Amino acid sequence: MRTLTIVFLSLLLSTAVFGQSNKAVKLDGVDNYLPIGMGMLIDKWTVEAWIKGDGNKWNDREAIIAGGYYAKQNTSDELALVIKNGRLHNNGAKISSPTILPTDKWVHVAAMSDGKNTSLYINGDKVATRDTSITIIPGAIGANDVKESLFGGMIDEVRIWKTALSTAELKDWMNQSITPAHPKFSQLHGHYTFDDFSSDMSINRVAKGHLPYHVRNDRIDYYGERPLASLVENDNTNFTTYTGDQALFTATVIASEWDSDLGARDEQILKLRIIVDGESNPLSVDKITLDLSKCSDLKDISKLNLYYTGTVPRSQVKEALCKPITKIKKKLTIKLKKNIKLNPGVNYLLLAADIAPTAKSGNRIKVTVPTLSLSKNKITPIPDESSLDKFISMNSKADKNILKVIQWNIWHGGVHVGGKTGRLRIIDLIKSSNADVVMMQEAYGAQEQIADSLNFEMTSTSSDDNLALYSRYPLEKIATKNPFYSNPAYITLPSNKKILFDNIWIRYAYRPAYTDEYCSLGYDTDVWCKEDSILGLKDVQRNLSEDVNPYHKQGMDIIFGGDFNSGSHLDWTKRAAHLHNGYVVEKLPISRYMYEQGYIDTYRALKPDEVLHPGGTYAPIFGHKQTSRIDYIYYKGDGIRPIFSKIIRTAYDIDDVWAGDHAAVLTTFTVKE
Repeated sequence: MRTLTIVFLSLLLSTAVFGQSNKAVKLDGVDNYLPIGMGMLIDKWTVEAWIKGDGNKWNDREAIIAGGYYAKQNTSDELALVIKNGRLHNNGAKISSPTILPTDKWVHVAAMSDGKNTSLYINGDKVATRDTSITIIPGAIGANDVKESLFGGMIDEVRIWKTALSTAELKDWMNQSITPAHPKFSQLHGHYTFDDFSSDMSINRVAKGHLPYHVRNDRIDYYGERPLASLVENDNTNFTTYTGDQALFTATVIASEWDSDLGARDEQILKLRIIVDGESNPLSVDKITLDLSKCSDLKDISKLNLYYTGTVPRSQVKEALCKPITKIKKKLTIKLKKNIKLNPGVNYLLLAADIAPTAKSGNRIKVTVPTLSLSKNKITPIPDESSLDKFISMNSKADKNILKVIQWNIWHGGVHVGGKTGRLRIIDLIKSSNADVVMMQEAYGAQEQIADSLNFEMTSTSSDDNLALYSRYPLEKIATKNPFYSNPAYITLPSNKKILFDNIWIRYAYRPAYTDEYCSLGYDTDVWCKEDSILGLKDVQRNLSEDVNPYHKQGMDIIFGGDFNSGSHLDWTKRAAHLHNGYVVEKLPISRYMYEQGYIDTYRALKPDEVLHPGGTYAPIFGHKQTSRIDYIYYKGDGIRPIFSKIIRTAYDIDDVWAGDHAAVLTTFTVKE
């Protein structure tokens, strides 16, 4: 829970001055929309927004808050708040407003479930209700996942709550900025003012942990070239934005899950996301306390730096706030050498560390922020709520017998964040990982840009094909008859040791695609296994028999990895049934076949507890899909041994949006010469 001082709360309430400075997001109704990936809200919830149509007649269906990708589950409704034939509508409860909404005026709209009834509201008045409670997936703003659902016009002040508001609360607050004084503030799950909206993203102002549900600026036609959604001045005279003396909205700690290599400098450890509202008398950061008591060994850190890094996660701003800290203690108090006046809206402070060259590989780095002082007022920031850990690792730059391998399906060539700017995030991730080899699926047109940026060798059938294999070491392509499914090559390490790689993609069970639809109920798991045997298993057998076994030489080690589009029998166990909606599928054939052939799953070998480390890789940016592990790095041979393996699902730049729909698998091997 957040702790705000009485001083700050009284400041907010006593100095409130409201003006008309406000922005909104404009959607063209043709292509662009805003995925956020929020997961299921059960029984009690509220979704609300201000909308203004584009002046044209409403289409048959225009989504305001809907499910987006991967939202078609039989346990939930993906159309929470839509306009159907001009009327406000909720699909799950099958209710509509009696009147048609205007297309040229600002209107406040809301849907709400209190656990017994689902209701619709227009301008704070209840206009339809039904005695039913439903589960929703509010995963996108401005569309579901097809062109026929696109909203045309402006949207502002989207609020998503994990509770039902009272009618009075809805009406009292719909015309003004949300503040911590709201009686249900702790239940606010998504808050988008769009005042920070850019070509890439917009911040969820109440985001916590590794699933922030920030807005991504995207298109339904993701390979298209139409303009993305844009920021415009808001002419809504009914809504008043707080512009008085600056007051704290939230201060949140976000920790990095990225392991830090020995000797690394200025490694991102955590960020403080400080959001303030108001324009007068700006607040300043005076002091921060740090707790390093959960680090394995304080000697692993040789220096700490604190920076102000601007108003966006990916920023070129990096202003030192104090002298480098070289006396590392369990408890530290940092007094800033200069007070940073906070900008209205989002502000970031970054804590970075130099890792000692003598640090011990495998040790944990864990830093928390107990308190923060703003303009001499002490507050307790919201702590990092994720269970992600950061450890010390090794790389080939420091040890020639280390080999780092990344497996990653980057999703349609990395075009789902601000068009092609998502590729820059992919390149940054790979560079930051210090990976030596990258096994990639859905490269689709990004190959050359990625290879050139990394200065890696690359093999891919064509510049717009599915599979791409990158290596900092010499790479020798092996011909294949099945380039969409298999991309084999020899890679020669500095020791002249050769390793046989095959970078693969295999077909998935279509009826249903259980790695996606396990959130639904009523499926026969024997069907999943049967179809995996018909499709994916045949692909794996063919790839091994045609592209690996004929080229395997005596004593040669093999790394065989990719997007298998199938689960592992080591994951879908009775112990882990609660992670897979009650399903137990211990006969999954593809992973069993890999083990029968002598291949070892590197992640599960190092993290054998499938409940403690489920390691979901499919759609980790979506809140209801966290435990489907379908991307693997397998190995076979005595000359290599995995020593670290990690699922990476957050950007290196803390609090930035993840560029793909799959997580990346990073495995570090030791290599015998």
